[in-house]
Amino acid sequence: MNSKLSQLEKNIKRSLWRHSHEQISKFHDPSFILKAIRISCIAITIFFCIGALVGIASLYGLNTTAKDVNRILICLHICLAWFSFIVVLALIFDFKRYFIKSGWLRIAVNVLVLVCLIAFLIPDSKNHILEYLQSEDFLTFTLISYSIIFLSAKCLELADRKKTNPSLLLASSFLFVILIGSFLFMLPKSTTAPISYTDAFFIATSAVCVTGLSPLDISTMFTPFGWLILSILIQVGGLGLIAFTSVFSIFYSGSASIYNQLLIRDAIYSKSMDAVLPTVLYMLGFTLVIESLGAFAIYMSVPSELFASPHDRLIFSIFHSMSAFCNAGFSTIKDGLSNPALMLGSQSFYLEISFLMFLGSIGFPILINYKDKLVGKIKGTIWKDKRFESKVRVDLNTRLVLISSLVLVALGTIFFFIFEYNGTLKGMDFSTKVIQSLFNAILPRTTGFASVNPAEFAVPTVLMVCLLMWVGGSSQSMAGGVKVNTLAVILLSLKATITGHKEPSAFNRTISASAVNRAYSVAVISTLLVFFFTFVLLFLEPQMSFKDIIFEVMSALFTVGSSMGITAELSSASKYTLCMAMFLGRVGLLSILMGFLGAQKEIDSTYPTENVIIS
Repeated sequence: MNSKLSQLEKNIKRSLWRHSHEQISKFHDPSFILKAIRISCIAITIFFCIGALVGIASLYGLNTTAKDVNRILICLHICLAWFSFIVVLALIFDFKRYFIKSGWLRIAVNVLVLVCLIAFLIPDSKNHILEYLQSEDFLTFTLISYSIIFLSAKCLELADRKKTNPSLLLASSFLFVILIGSFLFMLPKSTTAPISYTDAFFIATSAVCVTGLSPLDISTMFTPFGWLILSILIQVGGLGLIAFTSVFSIFYSGSASIYNQLLIRDAIYSKSMDAVLPTVLYMLGFTLVIESLGAFAIYMSVPSELFASPHDRLIFSIFHSMSAFCNAGFSTIKDGLSNPALMLGSQSFYLEISFLMFLGSIGFPILINYKDKLVGKIKGTIWKDKRFESKVRVDLNTRLVLISSLVLVALGTIFFFIFEYNGTLKGMDFSTKVIQSLFNAILPRTTGFASVNPAEFAVPTVLMVCLLMWVGGSSQSMAGGVKVNTLAVILLSLKATITGHKEPSAFNRTISASAVNRAYSVAVISTLLVFFFTFVLLFLEPQMSFKDIIFEVMSALFTVGSSMGITAELSSASKYTLCMAMFLGRVGLLSILMGFLGAQKEIDSTYPTENVIIS
C-alpha cells in the first residue's frame, strides 16, 4: 500500500515538473512571446478605442469648461499617439500583412491616423488645409473611424472563434445599440432639459426598432446633437448593426470567414453565399441614393417660411427622408407632419414621404431584383441581344410582395377616404383628401408619422388600421408586422385547401412547405403576442380604454409608431413592456427561439400518419 502511494507521489511530482518545465520553456519560444505581445497590443488598443469614443461623447455631450475640454483633448491625443504607434509597428514589422494583403478600409484608417499625427506635429500654419487637419473635428473624425472599424473587426473575430448563433448575435447587437443610445440620450447636450432614463431607453428602443413611438416631443425636448444621435440610431436600426460591422470587417481584413459570411447571410436573408457581399453593398447603395434624392425632393417642396435658415431646412429634409425610408416616423418639427404650415402647403411633400415609406416597406430584395432586370434590359438594348433580358426574371417573392402591397395600399386608400370623408378629412378639398387617404393608407404598415389625429378615427378606420399594422411591410424591409409575404402565403395556402390542391402555388411556381409552415408560425406567434402584451398593459393601466391599449400594443409590436396619444401617460412598467414588444417586433420572437434551440438535424424516419379532426 505504502509503495503504491509512494509511486503515485513520484508520478505527480514528475507531472508537475514536466508541466512547469514546459511552461518555462514557452517563455524562451519567440513565437509565444510575439503572440503574447500581439494579444497585449490588441487589448490595449481596444481599451484606447473605448476610451476615445467615451472621450468624444463627453466632449460633445457634456457641459464642459475650458479646462475640461483641454483635459479631454489631451486624452484624445494620447489615444491618437497609441494608434499611431500600432500603425508604425505594423508598417515596420508586418508591412505585407497589414498594408498589402489587408482590406482598403484598414489602409484608409491607418493613413488617416498617420496624417492626423503628422498634422499635429507640424507647427501652426495659415494654410487652410493644414488648419483643418489640425482641428478638433478632424481629430474626432479620425478617432471615431479608427475605433469603430477596429472594434467591429475584433467583435466579429471573437464571434467567429466562439461560433455564436447568428440569430442570437443579431438580437444582441440590437440590444447593445439600444443601451448605447439610451446613455447618449442622457447626456446634457442631447436634450433641452433633463429626462428620465426610462424615457431615454424607450426612445432609443423606438429608434433602433424603427418604430416612432415617443413619450416626449422630439422637436422641443431634443437638441440638434440629440437629433444626430437619433438619426444614427434610426439608420443603424433600419439596416442592422450586423450589416455595418460585417462590411467594416470585410473591407478591414480584406476577406471574410465562412462564419462571417453565414452571419451576414442570416442578417440580410440572402439566398446564397455568393450574393452576400453584393447584397450588403446594394443595400447601402440604395439607402444612400434613395435618402439623398428624397432629401432633395423634400427640401424643394417644404415651405421656406417654416424654417429660420436654409441650414434648418436642410436638416429637416435629411432627417425626414431618413426617417421615412427607414420607416421610423420621428419628426423634428412641432406637431409632426400634422403641422398646419405643412398641411396648408404643397401636398407634394406628403406624396414624397409616401413614396419613401413605400420603398422602405417593400424591401431590398425587390429593389435589387428590379435593378437586375433593368440592367438586363439596358444591356439587351445596347448589345441588341435578348439573352441579357432573359437571364434575369422577376421572381415569385417580388411578384407576391408588389401585388400584395399595391392591393393593400389601394384598398386602404379607398376605405380611409370613405370612413374619414366627414371625419378627420372634413374641410379638405377633394385632391387633398385623396392624397391624405393615400398617405394614411401607407402609414399603418410602416411608419409612425401622423398628418391627422388617430384618436379621432372612426371605429371602422381603427379596425382597418389595426389590420394594416398586423400585416406590415415586406420581409427584409424596414417595416414591421407579420409581412405581406406571410399574408400572401397564408391566403394561397387557404386557396389550395379550398380548391383541393395539395400545395399552394402562384405564377406557375409551387410554394415550399417550409415557407407555409413558417408563415403560419409567424401569424400564430404574432397573434399570441398581441394578446399577451394587451393583457399586461390592461393590468398595468386599468384606467385606460381597451381601444387605446390594443392600438398602442399593435403599434409597438409591429413597429409602426402610431398612437392614440397615451404614450406619455404610461407608467414606467408599461413603457418597458412596450420596449419589449418593440424589440420582439423588430428582431422576431421566432428568430430568437430558433437561436436558442439551434438548428435541428432533419430525421429521415417519420412517425405513422394519422388524421386529426378539423371542422
